[in-house]
Amino acid sequence: MIPPETLDVMTDLMTHRGPDDRGTYHAPGVAFGVRRLSIVDVEGGHQPFSDASRTVWGMQNGELYNHVELRRELAADGIAFRTHCDTEIIPHLYRRDGARFPRALRGMFAVAVWDERERRAVIARDRLGIKPVYYTQVGDLLLFASELKALIASDLIQPTLDFEAIDAYLALGYFPGPRTPLAGISKLMPGTTLTVDPTGVRTERYWEYPQPAPGDPRRSAESWEDELMARLDEAVRLRLMSDVPLGAMLSGGIDSSLVVALMARQMGEPVKTFSIGFRESGEANELADARYVAQVFGTEHHELELSFADDTVDLETLAWFMDEPLADLSALGFLALSELASKHVTVALCGQGADELLGGYRKHRAAALLQRFRPVRMPLSTVGRAAGRWSPALGRLGEAFAASTPTERFLAMSGRIDAGERNRLVRPGHSVLDGAAARRAVEALAGDLDADPVAEALYVDAQLALVDDMLHYFDRASMAHSLEVRVPFLDHPLVEFCATIPTGLKVRRLTTKHLLKEAARGIVPDRIIDKQKRGFFRGAVGAWFRAQAGRAIDDYLLAPAPHYAAFLDRGEVAEMIARHRETGDADLGYLLLALLMLEVWLATYLPRFSGRATSASASFRVDASPDG
Repeated sequence: MIPPETLDVMTDLMTHRGPDDRGTYHAPGVAFGVRRLSIVDVEGGHQPFSDASRTVWGMQNGELYNHVELRRELAADGIAFRTHCDTEIIPHLYRRDGARFPRALRGMFAVAVWDERERRAVIARDRLGIKPVYYTQVGDLLLFASELKALIASDLIQPTLDFEAIDAYLALGYFPGPRTPLAGISKLMPGTTLTVDPTGVRTERYWEYPQPAPGDPRRSAESWEDELMARLDEAVRLRLMSDVPLGAMLSGGIDSSLVVALMARQMGEPVKTFSIGFRESGEANELADARYVAQVFGTEHHELELSFADDTVDLETLAWFMDEPLADLSALGFLALSELASKHVTVALCGQGADELLGGYRKHRAAALLQRFRPVRMPLSTVGRAAGRWSPALGRLGEAFAASTPTERFLAMSGRIDAGERNRLVRPGHSVLDGAAARRAVEALAGDLDADPVAEALYVDAQLALVDDMLHYFDRASMAHSLEVRVPFLDHPLVEFCATIPTGLKVRRLTTKHLLKEAARGIVPDRIIDKQKRGFFRGAVGAWFRAQAGRAIDDYLLAPAPHYAAFLDRGEVAEMIARHRETGDADLGYLLLALLMLEVWLATYLPRFSGRATSASASFRVDASPDG
């Protein structure tokens, strides 16, 4: 078993995830450590919790929105509770349901249970992957933590790069689970339990992301709208559970505006709202729209406008909190937004997830075109590929028209690097960087999918980019400032319902999120519903690169001996930078961003552990032996 001081280092390294309390539990063969951000039962919610026999212990990172209902059920069975904290139900629920207990939970969570009698540990991640879990096996020890840095800080592992994972990252801009940048360390997949007992270590899915299953085609659009809004309203209501100040992230788009509108209906005081914009974003700066929505609903509004040209962008700090390289500049903005919100509230709701459920991206509009023009897809593919010389977007559409499988279509629309660029970029001797890793990650999800192009794109997006890009930076950026962000659109009953909505109601005549927009009329102002979607920070990549040309680009990518040069060609990277400065090509900009964030991570994140050897972190011996 790891010594107490090592467990303290692991947990204290994540004080930002839980600044209010630290709890530990040590017994032969097991060590638990947890940092707590106090939200429900602030005074009484010390973790970990045990059952009455003190043989089952539980802890969590996250929130269980149905804990009151489960508490009533358990109380009816004779369980006496000492606090009102949601975590207290976990050991009792395990005693009732065994390792299947996560199926009863509704919320966002990373949960761990230790059963002393059975010498069994069960770790579970929520269904949509809102909360993270990393784990690794070292000899007969299993280590797990909410953040990668806690595992490295244990001084029990030797960080080694996973080039298969890096290959996928170059194509996608994020590390698709279960892989991480480091070999031997995995992410626990959403909806999965990790069990350690005398028989060994195993993972098991307790929930599968719902495949598209369109409901009754005779059902009216109004009926779909009514049920969608009723389910979202319930999801928002459940997420108002808090004993500390609560607010909302307000971008000025339909998703966050709808969440704020539903909160305003249910709260007895003005909603606290928070918005951020970048001056260089031009029309994509939605501060004016957010301000308008705040006025309509009478919120207590706070906003911040930044400039990445004038203000220092600390990529080293960003890489530290992100834990993994991530080629998404939205993380910069969300980190600043979380800092702003944390000065006023401890919990904030947001509109994340609606695009992946209801078809909100340009790629979903493109998928609708694929469905409409399937009979003539090959001629259109030829035209699109030819037009790719002038328009990368049309080129990708042409490749998507030519694709024959869901995996090929996804990579055509979402891939960041083509085969020619990869061959020039990768140094000889690194054949593992062959471009196939992203394909394998997508095929693992979409290999047997039989659906229309819109449905298949939504299905894959929700399990890849949503989890390992957007929810990744939402969790890391918010928890960096001890702020809990809740995601009503990812309430799992709502997700299951959305899988039954016909795709023709999601993207209709190239109108994205058609059903949500119609359902929101009369609740959210039409000005917000009908405006063009603007991705936060996504339109400003070129301007950001121009602002950083003499700073991060030169300091990292053009350094005399960059770390990436061990496997990528520095000369080719320099040529890519020169081409981007000349053309401003957006696709090239995204690839350079991926390379930049990879180099920042290699140069600053890993070296912080040199010479040294959460919310939740712990270790278990694989054989769960009592002799320590």
